[in-house]
Amino acid sequence: MTLTPASLRWLQTDQAQPWLTQVTAHPPGDADLLATLTQLRRLLPAEQAAVLVEQARLRQEGAAKFPAASRMFFTKPLLAQASSTPLAEHTARRFRGQSWVADLGCGLGGDALALAPFANVLAVDIDPLAIALAQANAHALGCGAAVRTVQADVRLPAWRLPAAWADPGRRLDGRRLFDPERLLPPLSVLLAQHRRAIPDMGIKLMPGLPHAAIPAEAEAEWISLEGELKETVLWLGGLAEAGVRRATVLPAGVSLVWTGAQADLRLPCAWLYEPDPAVIRAGAVGDLAVQLGLWQIDAEIAYLSGDHVQLTPWARVWPVIEHLPFDLKTLNRRLRTLDGEVVAVKKRGSPIEPEAFRRRLSSRPGGRPLVVVVTRQGGKPWTLICGTPVSPEPDV
Repeated sequence: MTLTPASLRWLQTDQAQPWLTQVTAHPPGDADLLATLTQLRRLLPAEQAAVLVEQARLRQEGAAKFPAASRMFFTKPLLAQASSTPLAEHTARRFRGQSWVADLGCGLGGDALALAPFANVLAVDIDPLAIALAQANAHALGCGAAVRTVQADVRLPAWRLPAAWADPGRRLDGRRLFDPERLLPPLSVLLAQHRRAIPDMGIKLMPGLPHAAIPAEAEAEWISLEGELKETVLWLGGLAEAGVRRATVLPAGVSLVWTGAQADLRLPCAWLYEPDPAVIRAGAVGDLAVQLGLWQIDAEIAYLSGDHVQLTPWARVWPVIEHLPFDLKTLNRRLRTLDGEVVAVKKRGSPIEPEAFRRRLSSRPGGRPLVVVVTRQGGKPWTLICGTPVSPEPDV
């Protein structure tokens, strides 16, 4: 069943809450879904049974993004677009000291909840269900007094506030949008609002935002969470350091600013470093190399190397057992000598398909765990045989 504002209102009633708590505690999996629905339908109308089960399953799914998911309300599309709590809290901190912040395209209210400790929030969305969800989630998490909602088209503002956070829709008919001018609303519309009426603005965009789409006056921040690039944020006005390109790695909470530094180019050595994807998208691989005293193994490839290990939130690290020009026969001979099991194949700058290539490699089950890296060195196809990655310290 599709959630509606009416069914959402029912879920918040005293009648529904005990049922919702019970089903949330034991959300049915696919195998138990029909049996659970049948049992609930003996006691409740079919529509109410369906919406209870839907919310319980979405709360279970939402726990990956929201620690308080068991008290929140969702739809599947809005949950997919919502930033996880660590991301939302990170970006919300930029608004500390603001009196009011407009949350443009508030969706289910995740960003509004993160903003509420720092400012009063005007949550705006054209979708009446999104507005109802933002209201319900604000009340459920005790932020109702700080979050006001208004149903409106963010392209036609009827408000003037000193600051705004914009989260344009990045999906159409279930498919991701990659052109910033196809977003809902387009990036150009939001930039026009900033220049005309909203002095300070942050705009959440797709991780692969082209650098050419970044205005000169903006600060661009690429943010990763637990090694996965999640979003690009454009900061404008008083929230920005104009022209800065920044990589931020969460949960470590560290940032690296691009300066255009160039890394030395050398053969691989004892350790292979793969920079975090936020560093790569920010163009700061050279800056990271200089900071850590490393070098690049190819000018076009985001692999670094060094002669000692440094555990860092900025990169994953593998011990290099040996490296050699790419040749399948030679590689397999070396793998047999090492008596290893190839547990993974990684690539950068190579046309191979990792899984298909792994099936062509000599690998002894139960042998020494090995990672094969296929890349380039000095423009030539190259292979590294590595051990398993070392992990950063728990408190890094």
